[in-house]
Amino acid sequence: MPIEIVDLDERWQPEALSYLRRSPYRNAIPLSNVTQLRSRCDVVVAHSNGFVQGVASHYRDLPFLGLVFVAEIGGALPALLTALRDRVPVLGESRLTTVLPEQRVRQLAACADIESVDLEMQMVVEPETLRPRTADDVRRLRPEDLPAMGELAALGELMAWGPEAMELGPAFGAFVDGQLAAMASIRFATPDVIEIGNIVTHPGYRRRGLASACTSALAQACFGLAPRVYLMVMLDNQSAFDIYRALGFWPAERFGFVQFRLR
Repeated sequence: MPIEIVDLDERWQPEALSYLRRSPYRNAIPLSNVTQLRSRCDVVVAHSNGFVQGVASHYRDLPFLGLVFVAEIGGALPALLTALRDRVPVLGESRLTTVLPEQRVRQLAACADIESVDLEMQMVVEPETLRPRTADDVRRLRPEDLPAMGELAALGELMAWGPEAMELGPAFGAFVDGQLAAMASIRFATPDVIEIGNIVTHPGYRRRGLASACTSALAQACFGLAPRVYLMVMLDNQSAFDIYRALGFWPAERFGFVQFRLR
């Protein structure tokens, strides 16, 4: 049967979820885009004879243009990318960014022009592996902390930070003399999996374990929302890798941070 492309709707959401839940860590970002972030995303589904063959989505609230996909090996991906570009024409006019498992980077290279690939490691933590780290004056952040969070994000040059992070789930901060010195928040929180991100320390307060304590507190809070928690670390950032290993995170899979253009 030929592949058909449809917009995600109530008819196709259960099938898309079942398809993506086969690999919840690998498909974490697409899962977020069809659940928690659905209202902020353009999502298309490829199917053949009623069986899902792939899902592609564009999250509109990022400060850069990007898309993610999951697709069976074969003809689904070109059709998904074409459909998404038709619905969001700017995707065909500019450089795009995505984070994909390595195998999907190779899929993308067959139908897009890759400009750069930087490798990241997906690091996973579970309740049994987490080694809690504490520090004085670490607490859950509140909406009134948003201005300080924005200032700290700017200092740390967090490329995906946005104030909407406070709407998506918990965030924790460490304070020194009343000033927000470190923080960790989430990128999304679905019932299946949560990504921790936006981890940053003020330059004047580094090497005190403050970000580690925030990440530890956040991971523990996340386990009350979903059974799977992870974060991403650039493969060449050995110091960060060691810090997260010490907290009980373990390397699961290599991803590519990819910049590319659609053909």
